[in-house]
Amino acid sequence: MTTKVGINLLWLVPGEVGGSEESTVGSLLALAALAAPDLEVVLFVSAPFAAAYPEVVAAFPTQVWRGSGRRRARRILAESTWLARRSRGLDVVHHAGGTVPVRRRSPCVVTLHDLQPLERRATHSAAKRAYLRVAIPAAVRAARLVLTPTEFVRRSVISRFDADPARVVAVPHGVGVPRVVSAPADVSNRYSITGPMVLYPAITYPHKNHGTLLEAFAVVVVHHPDAILVLPGGEGSEEAAVRGRIEALGLSGSVRRVGRISSADMAGLYGLATVVAVPSRYEGFGLPAVEAMARGVALVAANVTALAEVVGDAGVLVDPDDPAEWARAISALLAHPDQREELAAAGRHRADRYGAEANAEGIAGVYRRAARMT
Repeated sequence: MTTKVGINLLWLVPGEVGGSEESTVGSLLALAALAAPDLEVVLFVSAPFAAAYPEVVAAFPTQVWRGSGRRRARRILAESTWLARRSRGLDVVHHAGGTVPVRRRSPCVVTLHDLQPLERRATHSAAKRAYLRVAIPAAVRAARLVLTPTEFVRRSVISRFDADPARVVAVPHGVGVPRVVSAPADVSNRYSITGPMVLYPAITYPHKNHGTLLEAFAVVVVHHPDAILVLPGGEGSEEAAVRGRIEALGLSGSVRRVGRISSADMAGLYGLATVVAVPSRYEGFGLPAVEAMARGVALVAANVTALAEVVGDAGVLVDPDDPAEWARAISALLAHPDQREELAAAGRHRADRYGAEANAEGIAGVYRRAARMT
């Protein structure tokens, strides 16, 4: 029996949703590679998504909405009209962005990447928080099944919304092997990497906590003057503050704020990194941490929210708001190759549980189960 599945991606505006974008695209590519014969999957995407991810669009039948998705009111309307008409008759529609349309023509499942909008107010505007305070609980009630990337988020959903535990399913994101990797020499030259490199890929949102890392790195370079901190990621609401802090701390020569870069260059940076640092105060999963482990890079991460669950004993876990502790942890790893190798081996082993194939099989199982429910 064939299960007909639609995946709503109108919410995914390239460059604006952080790790949720990378994890969602990774899951789509993994589903395509899985090629489950009993699933017929169609994507519903915006024009910017189709332009940014031609390999995803080529892997599935795809319907393209001409809107950009940047104007929330217009997108919400499109989901209840354009999407509702085109998804009629499907066995299940997966709303992968945490909300579901008011008007629906098919049963649905929803992914909640995290509950940050309800728990960390500084990250979102007042208008968005007000909308999500209504939309997220409504999505949990409407969905046959709720997907989360970690047990941390799953427990949060069950507790906050009194949801049936049987209806909330943790399916960890998967990390696959990069398809294209920029040559190390090219990456070094392009981003002026001349010494041991600490890497933190993140959009400059408040919860990503670049400030603590910069404070710590100002201490690190006293003991390791050749060290370089590389900060890829799009521009968020803290962009000006991050750049200002780099200047104020006298780090202009030691920090590379490179912005949003290609996936090939990002893979190349992981290959060059000596240490990956993830000081984020809130993560529903923590994709950079898993990518570091999968690629055998020593990891320092914040000991909060999902990061502690995901990293376990395969990284150094520290208080997200203690710059002195961050400086000690990073300096120790820069100074001791044997410690880096030990963490790298532990990270590779732990990353096995976050494989792309397991992620795709988990999601496919959710689709089959949701289609059978009444």
